[in-house]
Amino acid sequence: MKRIVWIALLVGCGHGNGDIDSTIGAACLSDRDCEDRCYRDEDLPHGFCSRPCIDDLDCTADTYCMAESGGICMYFCPPFECSRLGVEWTCRERGRINGGNIFVCSG
Repeated sequence: MKRIVWIALLVGCGHGNGDIDSTIGAACLSDRDCEDRCYRDEDLPHGFCSRPCIDDLDCTADTYCMAESGGICMYFCPPFECSRLGVEWTCRERGRINGGNIFVCSG
């Protein structure tokens, strides 16, 4: 019985693909609103909860490590629909932290 409860807790925790939550994607005013950090600049309307990164392995499966803000995990688009983050968000080509460009959600 204890094993079943432990497995259920593991499956129910964490950021899932496409989730907008305090790990990745939620609007924020300060770091207190996020699991890791609140990033605020003109390319991240209304603030953006995310995590710092130095490569893609630091990011969740639905995000990539981008050069913005010194390394930030951002949603790859499509398949992620950027408008879910707000009307100011769109799919734009941006630089990856380790070189090259891909399309991610940005303001």
